Amino acid sequence: MLDARQEGDSYRRVEVITGERRRRRWTGEEKARIVAESFEEGVNISEVARRNGVARGLLTVWRRQVAAVAGPASFVPIQIGAENSGTADEPISSAQEISALSTKACGVIEIELNGARIRIAPGVELATLSTVLSALRGIR
Repeated sequence: MLDARQEGDSYRRVEVITGERRRRRWTGEEKARIVAESFEEGVNISEVARRNGVARGLLTVWRRQVAAVAGPASFVPIQIGAENSGTADEPISSAQEISALSTKACGVIEIELNGARIRIAPGVELATLSTVLSALRGIR
């Protein structure tokens, strides 16, 4: 409410602000939904923020908090296949083949990187595996 009064030779202006302007309190579910939406592929962060009534900077802070908690990704995509099964793109045709493959390669991990292939059998010592994987990281 604005009020202007003339007192003598000067005007006096009084502005009354009613109510309190409060910060919006976002629930954890709302934050999670908005952050998840902002991480979708091809989405513009500013548009997500605008659509949900959040400041872009606040959404960025939420995204950083989620990234800090999640940490770096520790898994990579793998393909499971049998030894001497051909290429990974060839489909397995029957349930019998799948059964035969699973009994042959039970517990064996195979890593192929830059033309080098490493097979890790069950029961390998953790220290040995750690040394080999560290060496692989250096090859990249």
